[in-house]
Amino acid sequence: MFTVALLAIAAYAATNIDNLFVLLAFLAEAGSQRRSVIAGQYAGSLALIVAALVLAALLTRLPAGYVGLLGVLPIGVGLGKAWTRFRPGHAHDNDPVPDARSIGSSSWWTVACVAVANGSDNIAVYVPLYASHSHGEGVLISLIFIAMIGVWCAGAVWLVEHPLLGAPIRRYGTALLPLILLVIGVSVIAQNDTLRIVFGT
Repeated sequence: MFTVALLAIAAYAATNIDNLFVLLAFLAEAGSQRRSVIAGQYAGSLALIVAALVLAALLTRLPAGYVGLLGVLPIGVGLGKAWTRFRPGHAHDNDPVPDARSIGSSSWWTVACVAVANGSDNIAVYVPLYASHSHGEGVLISLIFIAMIGVWCAGAVWLVEHPLLGAPIRRYGTALLPLILLVIGVSVIAQNDTLRIVFGT
């Protein structure tokens, strides 16, 4: 269970690094009306979790071992992000925090829609994570995801008060992101003994 908990924490953190800075922009724009931003973040994140649960439930009908092939999804996302982050000529050190005015107003509905629209990475990682674990472990993963939404919102509120800390988090957090996604993908494949079952090794 401890390993599952660590995987869930890593999965949430890895898929929400970028969203953290969108959340910062919304909170900065909202001023004292931050509750609507937090409510929207919860609504959007919970919608992604429910969608991942439904997809995972459908995919668990696959033959044993083949569920592990879903680990290719986070590996693919991780490799894509590694290429985006480290490709030659990519100036990543000066990436700005998104301007909330370019995103929209800070109504809870707007924040929720942005969270869902920005959630393809979440789905790609959450689905194999759910599909490769038991029902009880899936409940634990869901509870950790819900707790992490609160941690993310609290961290974003704190960072709004200390904007200089955003630059190092953006720099080093996005650098670690591809590695975390690769580890999650390999873990899903290994836990389902997929290589042995699919290739007969």
